[in-house]
Amino acid sequence: MKRAITVLLALAVLLMSAVCAGAQGIETTGFTDQSEIRNKNAVQMLVDLGLISGYPDGSFRPGNTITREETAKLITILCTPDSEQASAVQRLFSDVDDGWSAPYVGYCASREIIAGDGKGHFRPKDCVTAQELAKMLLVTLGERAERYTGPEWVEHVNDDAQASGIYAGFSASCSMPITRDNACQLIFNAMQCPQVTAPEKEGLMRYALDDLMNPKAYMEIRFDLTRYTATLTGNECADLTHNGGTLAQKVTKLAGHKEFAVSTDLSLLGRSVDIYVRGGQILGIPCYDASEIYYTFSSADELQKVLQATSSALTEQTEYYYNFNKTDAGILSALPANARITVIDHTGDFTFDIVLVTDCTQAVVTSVSPLRVSIAQAEMSCGKYDTNDTFFVGQPVWHMEVCGKSYIRPME
Repeated sequence: MKRAITVLLALAVLLMSAVCAGAQGIETTGFTDQSEIRNKNAVQMLVDLGLISGYPDGSFRPGNTITREETAKLITILCTPDSEQASAVQRLFSDVDDGWSAPYVGYCASREIIAGDGKGHFRPKDCVTAQELAKMLLVTLGERAERYTGPEWVEHVNDDAQASGIYAGFSASCSMPITRDNACQLIFNAMQCPQVTAPEKEGLMRYALDDLMNPKAYMEIRFDLTRYTATLTGNECADLTHNGGTLAQKVTKLAGHKEFAVSTDLSLLGRSVDIYVRGGQILGIPCYDASEIYYTFSSADELQKVLQATSSALTEQTEYYYNFNKTDAGILSALPANARITVIDHTGDFTFDIVLVTDCTQAVVTSVSPLRVSIAQAEMSCGKYDTNDTFFVGQPVWHMEVCGKSYIRPME
C-alpha cells in the first residue's frame, strides 16, 4: 500500500491532467437511497455479513453519523458470532445504564477495544470519530491496546491505520464524526487486514497463516470466507482472452479460476480483483485490490514522462489491449485521437502489467433514465463504464464502443 501511494503521489505532482480511478463494481441493492452511497462495495459486504442494516423506511442514510454505543454493538458483532455472551459482562461506566447498549459496551471495554475518559465515563451518545473507530478496529485485529493510550494515542492510531490500509479511500478529517458510509469503508478495510496473533513478533509469523503460509485476512477467519484474488479477464462486457468475445450475462472470470456467477463492469477488466465466497455464495461486490496501482493518461507523452521520472516501467511481459482486444506495444505509437491510456501494476513492483487503450469520442448526456447521449447530433442509448458513475443531463462525457455496445464515462 505504501508503495502504491508513493507512486500515485509522484504521478499526481507530475501530471495534474491524469486521472486516478474511481469506485468500482455493481450497484448496492435494497436501499432507496443507494445512489447516495459512495462506498458501495463496503456497504454491501457489511449488509451481506449481517453487520449492518438500513432503516425501516428502506433507506441507508449514508451521511448520518453513528454514536459510540452503536459502534460498540457493531464491533461486538464483528468480534464474535455469539453476541449474546456480551450480556454477561459487568457494566463498567457510570454513564452507561442497563439499556440495550450496556452489554456491547461492556464486551468491548473488557477486551480493551474501547476505553473511557479516565473519569468513569464512556459518552455513549457522542458521535464516534474516524480515529476512535480506527483504534477499535486495530485492537479488534489483535494489535496491543496499550499502544493506543496516553497523550500520543491519536498519532499511533493514525499512523497504524494508514500503514495497514484501514484509511484507504478515506479522505475526511480523522478527528471529526464519521458517517455511516465512511464507517463501512473503514470496517471493510480492516476486515481485509491480516489478523494479528502475536503483536510482539515481527514478520509473517506475527499473523494467522493459511496452509501456504500466507497471512489470512480477519474477514476470512471470522466469517469463514474464501477470497479469490486474480486479474479479471472477462465478463458480460468483454473477454480479454478472446478478441471480440464476451461472457454470458452475470458471469465473471478471474485468471486461473473458475467462472463466478456475478456481474461486473468494464471498469474492472484487467484489474486485480477480490471475490469473496462462502458456501458457494458470493458475498459483497467484486472489487479491485487496494494495493494495486492504476492510472489513466490522455496521451502517450504523459505516460512517457512518468516512466522517465519514476522507476515504473513497461516490460516484455506487459500486456496491451485496444478497446479490450489483445494487441501489442505498437498501439502506443499509433494512438487515435482522444484515446485514453490506462496502466495497471497489480503488485506494486513498479512494473506495469497491463496497458488498456480505449478509443473515446466526446458526447453529451441527453437523458439519465434511460441513459442516452448525443454524438455529432445523433442520439443513442448506452451503458456505464463504471456502474457506480452518476450522470446529469447536459454533462460532457467520453463515449466508447466495446464489443458492439456503447458505454460512457465522466470526463476528467
